[in-house]
Amino acid sequence: SSSRGATRSRVVDDQGQNCAGDAMDRDAATDESTTVDSTPPPKRARHAEGADNDATTDLCNLLPDLPLAHLDELEVIRRLEDIARVLRDRPFGLRPLQCRWSWKRHLHSRTLPTVVAATTSATPSCLRAAADLVDQVICSGYAFTAFDRCKLVAMGAWKPAIAVLNDGSSASARKAAAVRTYIYLAEHVSFYDDFSGHHSDFWDREAFTVVLRHMQFMLEDVPETIEADEWELICPEFEAALKTIGCFMIFWINEKTGSNFDFDVSLVMPLMNGILERASKFDERLGLQISTKVRGDLLEEMVRISGVLTQYVLNKFEDMGNRRLRGRAEEEAKKQAALLLNFLVKVLMLEIPTCVQKADASAAPAGGAMPVDERQLDSEWIEGLLEHCQGAGDDDVVKPSTLVVLFKKLASMPLEEQKYRLECASPLVPPFVGAFSEQLKQNTVPAELVDLKAVMNAVLQDDSAVTSDLLEEISFYPCLLDFATKRATIHAVCERHKLQSSSSDPIRLVVPRDNVLDGVCSSLNLQDQAARIEVPVEIEFRSGYADDVGNELVDEGEDQGGLRRQWLDRASRYFISSDLFMSPSEDAAHLENAPGLATNRRARGMIFVPSPESVCRCVQDDWEEQFELFGCILGFAILYKETIPVHFGHNFLRSVFGLKTDTHDLLPLLEIVDKTLHTKLKYILDGSYSTLGDTLQDALEQSNLPRVFAINESHCPELVKSTMLKEKGDEIAVTEENKEEFVFCLLDRLLISGVARQVECFRRGLLRVVPDHIVQRIAELMSVKEIELLVCGSEEIDVDDWEKHTQYENGFSHDSQVVGWFWDVVRAMSQQMRAALLSFATGSSQVPSGGFRFLQPELFTIQRVAVTDRYPEAHTCANTIDLPIYTSREELEERLHFAIREAGDAFGRR
Repeated sequence: SSSRGATRSRVVDDQGQNCAGDAMDRDAATDESTTVDSTPPPKRARHAEGADNDATTDLCNLLPDLPLAHLDELEVIRRLEDIARVLRDRPFGLRPLQCRWSWKRHLHSRTLPTVVAATTSATPSCLRAAADLVDQVICSGYAFTAFDRCKLVAMGAWKPAIAVLNDGSSASARKAAAVRTYIYLAEHVSFYDDFSGHHSDFWDREAFTVVLRHMQFMLEDVPETIEADEWELICPEFEAALKTIGCFMIFWINEKTGSNFDFDVSLVMPLMNGILERASKFDERLGLQISTKVRGDLLEEMVRISGVLTQYVLNKFEDMGNRRLRGRAEEEAKKQAALLLNFLVKVLMLEIPTCVQKADASAAPAGGAMPVDERQLDSEWIEGLLEHCQGAGDDDVVKPSTLVVLFKKLASMPLEEQKYRLECASPLVPPFVGAFSEQLKQNTVPAELVDLKAVMNAVLQDDSAVTSDLLEEISFYPCLLDFATKRATIHAVCERHKLQSSSSDPIRLVVPRDNVLDGVCSSLNLQDQAARIEVPVEIEFRSGYADDVGNELVDEGEDQGGLRRQWLDRASRYFISSDLFMSPSEDAAHLENAPGLATNRRARGMIFVPSPESVCRCVQDDWEEQFELFGCILGFAILYKETIPVHFGHNFLRSVFGLKTDTHDLLPLLEIVDKTLHTKLKYILDGSYSTLGDTLQDALEQSNLPRVFAINESHCPELVKSTMLKEKGDEIAVTEENKEEFVFCLLDRLLISGVARQVECFRRGLLRVVPDHIVQRIAELMSVKEIELLVCGSEEIDVDDWEKHTQYENGFSHDSQVVGWFWDVVRAMSQQMRAALLSFATGSSQVPSGGFRFLQPELFTIQRVAVTDRYPEAHTCANTIDLPIYTSREELEERLHFAIREAGDAFGRR
């Protein structure tokens, strides 16, 4: 045990040097009678029984079994000191076997009871000598077992030590020895081991308060130049002192009179803070050089006493609430809570490990070296204290500078430590962050919050559930969260939703590859306006081929994510290829038939927005249902952590996710959607045309913009009539006085009102799949750019990042020759061809937001196939390519290109 370890250290120390008692200041009369004979006893191979008896007789002669009243004070002191000298010169471990047991039994059964009985009303000098003798009994190893300590406690051997502490004339070294005697004996009556409560006199409140006041001597004995071996022996002494305090608290809390127990926590805080300060200082320098168990046991005892004191203080508040006590008692309790709260925060700064990282758990050494949960604070302690100590003073309960230091230390700790400690400290974060609210609202992270941001993002990216309450509090300041953290948070929320709704059978969509939306609306029951899609969706493709009797074949394979990923990709491409959507830079009416426009509606990098409502009505009767279906597809992509190959205009995404768009936001939004039109409208607004001698009407005509408050929303005016930007707009000319109104009416029509119905239908489909609270969470956490990255991913394919996050199986490694050829071929591909390869292997042509390390459900894998005459094959559910062992780079390139072109997005081999 810890205190035994402390005593063992003292035994070792005392065998090599004079006992603490000999270093004490003594009066002149006593000094003359305590000359120490340092001559070592003669060495004997065997100790005869007669010699053993003689030694015992010598001890008995020093203190006969008679009352000591007939002896004068100096004689009593001389005899007690002679016994202490004999014990020091002949410690238990160095005595022959039979002799040591005889001496020990005589000490415990006759000598010590006589001394204790005789000193109940003795003079201070006699009490000091008796206390020195008890201390020497312990230091020399004659009270090593629990049975020995039991006898010493029962006979009251600790009382002379209390008398020494009450004696103002006692030297500091003697008082320190008295404190150690009490702490050592406290181990026997520890409430951690014995709940009998037979020794209530030992835990006398007044006596313990005296001991507590003098425990500071333990801190003075620790030199600044301490080395690792010394620190390893001092840690158990600190642990034993803390354990004694805990036992005292538990004893009185568990007593029948415990309800009347009133203890001032501030009495123990100087000692606890002193131990914590030294632990922090020396562990940083020496922690890795000492036993893991000793290092952790000290922290474990700090945590245990913290728990006892925290529960006591919280119970005190509860009791005051029940009795409706207020005033000074409540203020004192608040101060105690504040002291304890600051101590808990400092405990979180200690770099002593409290948990093993997952990767090291199996390799953790035995023998208690693996840290245990008892070394961790309860996550509710800080929250409970903080709730009650508000108003303990004018200043912050925990100084911001203290929290800055805490998070600075956390930033350098392993992830598992960060998780536990951030969870404990999370109640302190909102008020700490709130002090910098003005800067955060300007999307500026002050230097004081940099380490907190790093820790929060590391923890939340690994497991957002750990600090979910904290996330709710800081979501008002999105600049504190990295995009990867926000994405991990949304994905975690979606996973929880899927787990709650995955009990029913999935919806199975069987669709042809050349018409991936065939029958999907009826399968999803979109005709029912109130229906929600709360079950998994699985995809089965019809291949388009028939067997010998004319039955259409179904693609091989079971949908474990890859087929659904392909379907989402193809369905999205269908929509942006239809007339329901347009890319303004290609299709906008104001460009009319300007030459040089791109004609590939699937061109990478285009921004797509819904076509105007008037156009949608002309091109498709069920256009509303189609927009709703596309909303469902976006919902599936979010829910299943997939991306779709469509980059929506930010105005459209803002409206779909319920983000407010102010008038002054419209012109910047247009720049993202249509840079050409944005440039023209800026030209009109700033009047630059006047420097060229042009009028406003000339500028509008040259820019292919309407000269009245009416626009054509289609290339085919015969299909769609002009749309008024305001009542009778076709009769209102654009002038210098109203051109600003014209620009913003035009922007509103293009970006807001002209697509309002499309947005409504699209959002309804999204909410059929993704619950409203998740959509709201996305809107709270993410900017519109981040939402686009979440749902659309990235089109730029970084081959280095792809290669870095690839794993190899079945005999392949990064250094395999065929693997090297594969990456050479990929680097030689165009971006479009790389996208086709990515689609062939994973089912999607988009790179996940954040790069290839976030590929779902696992990393890209190249698997060796021990043949040379086959084409590469793909398993999109596992993001895997089967690559034969080709004999040349040229052969690999030819067969890979052929597989991509000919197999396309089909599943399996043809």
